[in-house]
Amino acid sequence: MSKTKKSKDVQFTSTFEKVETNKVKITINISPDSFKEGLQKAYNKNRHYFDLPGFRKGKAPRKMIEQMYGKDVFHEDAVNFVLPDAYEKALEEHDLDPVYKPDEIEPGEMAEATGAIFNVSVYVRPEATVDGYYGLTYPKTDIEATQSDIQEMLNAEQEKNARQVSVERPAKLEDIVTINFTGYVDGEAFEGGKGEDFDLTLGSGQFIPGFEDQLVGCSVGDDVKVEVKFPEEYGHETLAGKPATFEVEILDIKIKELPEIDDDFAQDVSEFDNLADYKADLAKTITERKKSQMEANKRMHLAKQISTLVVAEIPEDMYKARIDESWDNFTRQVQMRGMDVADYLRYSGMTEEVMRASWAEQAKFDVDSQLALEAVAIKEGITISDDDFKAHLKEMTGSEGEELDKLIENITAPRRKEINRDLLCKKALDLVAENAIAVDEPLVVDTPMGAAVDADGIVEGEAEEVPE
Repeated sequence: MSKTKKSKDVQFTSTFEKVETNKVKITINISPDSFKEGLQKAYNKNRHYFDLPGFRKGKAPRKMIEQMYGKDVFHEDAVNFVLPDAYEKALEEHDLDPVYKPDEIEPGEMAEATGAIFNVSVYVRPEATVDGYYGLTYPKTDIEATQSDIQEMLNAEQEKNARQVSVERPAKLEDIVTINFTGYVDGEAFEGGKGEDFDLTLGSGQFIPGFEDQLVGCSVGDDVKVEVKFPEEYGHETLAGKPATFEVEILDIKIKELPEIDDDFAQDVSEFDNLADYKADLAKTITERKKSQMEANKRMHLAKQISTLVVAEIPEDMYKARIDESWDNFTRQVQMRGMDVADYLRYSGMTEEVMRASWAEQAKFDVDSQLALEAVAIKEGITISDDDFKAHLKEMTGSEGEELDKLIENITAPRRKEINRDLLCKKALDLVAENAIAVDEPLVVDTPMGAAVDADGIVEGEAEEVPE
């Protein structure tokens, strides 16, 4: 059965019908006036490409160009001007929730006098059901700070406050040597193979295999010739697998001197006068951190279980959309670090296809868990009020008063729906967590890539962070 609605600005009419499970076909009729406007925009965009006899380039009338090159010469660009807006408004008016870009766009008749017709096929969000979410289990976790925990934090603070002291003896593993170096391949210095006043901790593995070992036993003032071979899978293809020689000058040899962990240390690194009070404060910090981590692990553990309980015919396009989001996140991270995505992939020995495939399991968890939690919200009658929505935006943006009201007013309908969906999932997971049972079992949060729980407690997976 099809449904018909007319757009508010009368630029198009649209109908839709269900063609298969979770797939609809939307028929969009663009009005003659709107299509004519699209044709004019297409002409203005492209007219400078046409050179007709008797006219200066870019000055030929549209009708003359259409007569010479065909009446449909501007149709493709006209469609690009009018269809996206009509499609988005048709989705909104029929309350359709697409999970991905259109599966198919089939153009029909197009003419300035009659307008244009398009059939757009798209998968929509499926209906999901879920049962058995009361009484799910999660592992008990001890949140008390142990002496080992406290000592670990003390050691970390001790490391941060260590000082480097020069020594007059040959270098040993774990010493810090300050060096000048220049690398050569085939007798020629290569780009990136030179450094001055570089601090290298011997045994750290910071340089290619074999380099650091050859500096052990050397003294300040020594000039050392280091012979190594680049790994076969080295990031720079011009160097991979090739032998190299480094001329190294030893400028200094230092050791790391750690401060004593005592009352003086506590006074230097904290607001406390003695070590006992400092330890007590560290214990509180550790307990709070463990408590927060326990709650995050609990919610993740429950989300993993509930994702397996969902019953729905999920379009494959939903998983594709989630992988696309991961790819977009990844490319933004790369570009924010000033790198080119193609270069990063080449240096890391990866391809876009391999990376997308590596996110498939995470995408399945993200989609399945969200659908399951939405189903819980519907079944339990959980809703998001305007006050809930406003409070969430206030917390996320720090906006208040008129500024907050204006922000809410400018949020698009699709974005508002997305935020509401996230808030529903959070409330649903709150309910599941309140009715879960702690048991003695090992914690195994086996979601791919360790999906995170965000600041709102909403389960979400992200692409792996790009390493420096």
